[in-house]
Amino acid sequence: MSLLDMIAGEMLLVPGVEMKDHGDEEIELHVGGKSFAHIHSPDRIELRLPPDLKEVMISQGTVSRSPEVHDREGWVILKLGPRPDLRRIMRILQQSYQFASSTV
Repeated sequence: MSLLDMIAGEMLLVPGVEMKDHGDEEIELHVGGKSFAHIHSPDRIELRLPPDLKEVMISQGTVSRSPEVHDREGWVILKLGPRPDLRRIMRILQQSYQFASSTV
């Protein structure tokens, strides 16, 4: 089972999460019709975070800024690296989900 399959499987257990498949290596996660994560396997996940958490995670080096237009909308990039930590990834995706679902 690929990392993408594991992440998708876990996130689809979360109430209200829907997935749009964009091919073998990319999926988009939504809640209430609102996109909150784009998973570009195997190297990165783009996700939306609340402004305060986004800035903290950027300063810690956990995530990096998205290009300017996406940055203003709260999007960040989580690089997965050669040995991704699934628990850490899921924790960050949960935070993204919580933010998106609170604004639906």
